[in-house]
Amino acid sequence: MEIRNLKNISVEELLSVFNESFSDYIVPFHLTSEQLKSKISAEKIDLDLSVGAFQSEKLVGFILRAEKKENHQRIIYNAGTGVIREYRGQGLVRKMYDHILHSLNTEDTNILALEVIVGNDPAIRAYENLGFKTVRKLLCFNGIINIEEKQSDILLVEIENFEWDLFQSFWEIEPSWQSSKEVLEGIRKDCMILGAYMEGRLVGYTIYNPVIRKVYQIAVDKKYRRQGIGSQLFNRIGKDCKGQAVSFNNVDDSSASTALFLESTAGLKNWLSQFEMKKNIEY
Repeated sequence: MEIRNLKNISVEELLSVFNESFSDYIVPFHLTSEQLKSKISAEKIDLDLSVGAFQSEKLVGFILRAEKKENHQRIIYNAGTGVIREYRGQGLVRKMYDHILHSLNTEDTNILALEVIVGNDPAIRAYENLGFKTVRKLLCFNGIINIEEKQSDILLVEIENFEWDLFQSFWEIEPSWQSSKEVLEGIRKDCMILGAYMEGRLVGYTIYNPVIRKVYQIAVDKKYRRQGIGSQLFNRIGKDCKGQAVSFNNVDDSSASTALFLESTAGLKNWLSQFEMKKNIEY
């Protein structure tokens, strides 16, 4: 068995192993070639940095890897781990992580991060044995937005650019990797940024993709909450998504008000939950 990076692997070969690995997953899913390419692009996956397990030159397992610098730390994100069925139980995930750890730049403080579905106990135990710790629980929502439109003084306006300093001042929870600033900057052309204004002041915003009907972020100025701003923003998302089901993934469950709004007001359902796990590596 050889462990090496995926820089010479075609998307088609990776796709075959990806789909085979996840065919019996706790939540089975199947990607097309275009969907995998979109995932690689959107999540900033670098195949040169990603790792695979090869048996006689055949790819049998992988860890897809992305990374960013934040607060003088190098954060390495596991965007997907898979091993095809007949090669499980051979410690390949540990061997691939050993390869990743060996390759890290020892001048940086590194953080390894990933998400794992709540209830996938074998994977959770495996990551805990590798030194990962659960740092928070993330809720995934989907469904058809069902909000009654009301007369309001709130003005909704498309925003041209990300206004991160102002946006972040509204946050009470930190977005996960897939909805982070670094990822969204890379897919700006696919995003709709919608601002909510009252008396000329930006008091809330949302970022979403109306084509794939996915919400990435929504936040409201703390001083303007409970005034229907979130409802107005979600009502507009529902219209832009033509009444079809919308997804909003990895919402930090520490914000009970956000979960309550999404379920009770917006009409979405928490259909899946994940643990965000991290491993700190200091040299």
